[in-house]
Amino acid sequence: MSSDRPAYLRVLYILALVSLTIHILVVGASLLKSITIAAFLAMLLTPLAGWLERRRIGRFAGAMIPVLGGLCLFILFVGLVIRQIGNIGGSLDGASDRVGDYLVRLNSFLSWHLNLDEAMIREPNPEAVEKFMKDSGGRMLSMMGGVTRSLLKALIVPAITFFFLFYRSHLYEFTIRFFQNKIREDVGKRVEEARLVAQNYFGGMMKVIGILAVLNSSVLLLIGVENAIFFGVFAALLDIVPFIGPLFGAILPILFLLVTRDGFYAPIGVAVAFILIQLVESYFLTPRIVGHNVRINPLVVFFGLLAGSMIWGVVGMIIIIPVLSISMQFCRLTPRTEPFAYLLGIPPKKEARRGRKGHVNV
Repeated sequence: MSSDRPAYLRVLYILALVSLTIHILVVGASLLKSITIAAFLAMLLTPLAGWLERRRIGRFAGAMIPVLGGLCLFILFVGLVIRQIGNIGGSLDGASDRVGDYLVRLNSFLSWHLNLDEAMIREPNPEAVEKFMKDSGGRMLSMMGGVTRSLLKALIVPAITFFFLFYRSHLYEFTIRFFQNKIREDVGKRVEEARLVAQNYFGGMMKVIGILAVLNSSVLLLIGVENAIFFGVFAALLDIVPFIGPLFGAILPILFLLVTRDGFYAPIGVAVAFILIQLVESYFLTPRIVGHNVRINPLVVFFGLLAGSMIWGVVGMIIIIPVLSISMQFCRLTPRTEPFAYLLGIPPKKEARRGRKGHVNV
């Protein structure tokens, strides 16, 4: 009956559904973020939980051990980051003179090239600069403390992850019964493909992050940057945030060198090295390691990143690509949603060749 409705009514129904979905995502962001993150973590930990259960330790222990292990690793990682930030803050004590020198040079440049009266430009206050630099480590620790408190509030995520792992068979059966008009094997195949998409995507990203951490740290060690491993690993971890992550990952060591060293050769060298590494990541590592696991139209990815950042911020940008991939798998289950699966995916090569041979292209 729905196929007899006018096209404009179907478009209005889709727009209304999209608007309602966005409203729900915005209003329930705090809870839905936790559920979504826990769902992806459960997908990643499912193989380990299954392996433990095959060792006959029980469903409860098989679900609890991976969650507790991941939580301990996360707490250890946060502790190491806080310690490194404290070390970096302590190494900035003698940087106030360099910052003051940069401000003096900036004053001279502006007064000379813009014909400004140098008296109109405030001279830098050395005491204020020195106080700012000494407090920078404390401010970074305070910021990290705020982030940590927010993460501690998110301890609900491990709890939800545990329940997803413990009741995964029940959730699997629910999904199959939900699509009761479809063949059971077909639905099971799509559910398994959706789980593998999430596992392969985040697993591939972890491989890319590991390679980037080695490359970044090696370059910074060759240049002689203090805390090179911390800066290299931190920049690699930020790569999981598309577009803006690599930029912020490169800015931090560059600023550190500017306020701790004389001259601009080291900061320029770090900038050039990070640009080259990013080109290798964008055109070689990610397409080969992650690209074959996520077959999403680049146009949809672009708009998805924009929508994810506006709705859920950084978390939305991180999870939007696997969410689109999983949505494409489930859209293939029914004829009514099959066109959306086609829109989300990359057109087959045969179709692209037909278009080049002269078939109708819009």
